[in-house]
Amino acid sequence: MAKYSCPFCPGFAHTSGGIPNHLEWLLISAVEHDAFPETIQSSNLYRESGKLYKCVSCAAIAVFWGGMKDDPIWYQPHD
Repeated sequence: MAKYSCPFCPGFAHTSGGIPNHLEWLLISAVEHDAFPETIQSSNLYRESGKLYKCVSCAAIAVFWGGMKDDPIWYQPHD
């Protein structure tokens, strides 16, 4: 199971696991969305979307802006 260590706590973000992965969100801009045809296969939409994963401990988020080949940018939640 792939995971990335959280920089804010001892937790981590899983980037693999169950389907659906309850700690994964898909990101797509409105412009990118409008460029898709009216009907699209979900696998194509998944492949073209950015990925966001949530830390299992502190709810920080890891965003893969450049795709899964690059390291994520982490964002810390505020109270």
